[in-house]
Amino acid sequence: MVDIEDIPPKLRWEIAAKSASSMPVAYDLFFRKALGERYEEIEMPIWIEAGREVGRLATALWLPADDAAGIVETMTIASKILFGPEFRGEMTEAAGDRAVGRIIGCPVLNRAMEMAMKPNRVLHACEVYVKSAVENLNPKYSQRFEKRMCAGDPF
Repeated sequence: MVDIEDIPPKLRWEIAAKSASSMPVAYDLFFRKALGERYEEIEMPIWIEAGREVGRLATALWLPADDAAGIVETMTIASKILFGPEFRGEMTEAAGDRAVGRIIGCPVLNRAMEMAMKPNRVLHACEVYVKSAVENLNPKYSQRFEKRMCAGDPF
């Protein structure tokens, strides 16, 4: 008999993460039509809660959040835990109270493109998630987006 333990942990994580990153896209594709303008009102609290989970993960795993560089580092780790190994981010700059992070691989964007959804439809949810995560990591800091892969930028 086959058991879950027969499947390597990394492969289980990849499968689970792909499934999890498909859910927001599937919900958008199917519920937006039914809910119309109310869809965003209903969906955004879910992304706010996902941002809170980043704060809880940081606390549980002793991840840094005392400064901007720590926040970028923790956001990258937590997002990879929550969204899987397709998530790839990097810190490109850090000085004082400012750090620049760059997302170069997003599984939710990948699922949107695989499901033939317009990539910019995931943009607002991503911004809400990141804003909530940063606030929950350290309320002294904020997030500003300059480029967006969902809008066609390379990162």
